[in-house]
Amino acid sequence: MIKALKNQVRRIREKRKSWKLARYIKRYDHAPSNEDKLQWEDIHSIALLRWDNKLGDAIMCGAFLSAMRQHRPDIKITIITQTFCADWFKKIFPECDIILCGGRSVKNAESFAQYRGQFDALVDLGTYFSFKELAAIYHLGAPFNIGYDKEKHPIFTHNVPLEFIHFKQRYLQAAQLFISETLDNDIDLPVLNFVHVETFALSEHHNHVAINLFGASKYRQFNPPYSLNFLNAWLNEFPNDHLHLIPVPGKIEALESLILDLNNPRVSLASKVPSLELTLRLLSQVDLCFTTDTSVVHMASALNTPTLAVFGDNTQNIAEWCPIAKHSEIILNPKPNTEYHRVFVHEFDWNDFTTKRKSLIKS
Repeated sequence: MIKALKNQVRRIREKRKSWKLARYIKRYDHAPSNEDKLQWEDIHSIALLRWDNKLGDAIMCGAFLSAMRQHRPDIKITIITQTFCADWFKKIFPECDIILCGGRSVKNAESFAQYRGQFDALVDLGTYFSFKELAAIYHLGAPFNIGYDKEKHPIFTHNVPLEFIHFKQRYLQAAQLFISETLDNDIDLPVLNFVHVETFALSEHHNHVAINLFGASKYRQFNPPYSLNFLNAWLNEFPNDHLHLIPVPGKIEALESLILDLNNPRVSLASKVPSLELTLRLLSQVDLCFTTDTSVVHMASALNTPTLAVFGDNTQNIAEWCPIAKHSEIILNPKPNTEYHRVFVHEFDWNDFTTKRKSLIKS
């Protein structure tokens, strides 16, 4: 009964969003009036709209920023983002300007009007497109707007070809629009410098696995009972594995409690103080990363750490965000019963897990 009610609420919410988008399209979705006044080769300033504050997206757009830094340092790039991701960008791409903004909202979109006319081009390659993004792009008022799969929206003057589904490839293709040389698809994804973080003393007699149990939403997080059952089963199935729990803000107490309940010397908490640099250090040393969170997937991909990731059974989402480390596997949650039904991350086949774990660490 409760699930049915929640599904109905989600259905109503999505219909309301669709109605708002249709209304905003009539008002804002028009080709930029100043497009013909600027030639492609005259573009010298680009705004990168990254206002959702998602770390995984920030990591992937590093492909665009790296390529532009190497081949087109004459083009000034400004990143529109929130505080958390701004810190990531500032440390890795100090040459970029940052515009701090609040979350995705119409009010914040309208505030972008103060920057109207400052940018020759705007890049927004997201799959999801709502009335909020449309309002933001309109108020920024760039002559060129570069998107992905937005041909039906006149406000986008250029679109990355549809065959470039993964976000790293999308960003590389967006950069290619400004670069005459053919870009290497294997371009590195830069991450924070973690040289100052002390290395972990890892025993040579174990396989070492970094484990993240917490995705962004409650449906992508292991709750305490499932965490305990899953890790106990893992330890029994693979007696040579040492499991290193990645510290997550707001979850330290839960992780410490989990370790006490497991009472096993082959499980440890990497630190009681979460930090991205510490997570990167751990990922750089372990034999495998297991994660339910795409930001950890992409940190592991950037370091080429073998990855075992849990994804929902959504072909589009997997194609866009799958791990790109040389050795990686995906465990699928079952398909939802209806369009608005939610599946919990722990709902996957145990035999599928063990088979793929064995394929990634031969022991």
